[in-house]
Amino acid sequence: SGINAEYGARYNSKLLDIKDELVTKNKELQNLTDAAQDVEELELSEDSFPFQLGEVFVEMSADQTRDMIGTYKGKLNDEIKDLQNKSAELESLMKGLKSELYGKFGSAINLEYD
Repeated sequence: SGINAEYGARYNSKLLDIKDELVTKNKELQNLTDAAQDVEELELSEDSFPFQLGEVFVEMSADQTRDMIGTYKGKLNDEIKDLQNKSAELESLMKGLKSELYGKFGSAINLEYD
C-alpha cells in the first residue's frame, strides 16, 4: 500500500501541474483571441501590425497577422486538448487507486484533496 500511496501522490502532483498548464494555455488562447479582435478593429486604419515572435516583433499585414494568430490558436487548441486528455487519464487512474485503497482501509483513510 506504500507503493499505492506513492503513486497517488505522484498522480496528484502531475494532475496539479497539468491543471496549472491548462490555465496558462487558456490565458494564451484568450490573448490570441483578443489580438485577432484587435486586428479586425484596426485593419482599416493600419497598414501593418507588430506581431511578437519569440522576443522580436515583426511587422505583418492584417492577413498575415490573422494567419499567424490562426496558426498559434490551432496549436494551442491541440495542446489544450492533449492536456485535457492527460488530465482525464490521471483522474481515472486516481479514482481506481482511491477505490482500491478505500476497499483495503475503509473509513480509516482519507484521500480527499482540498
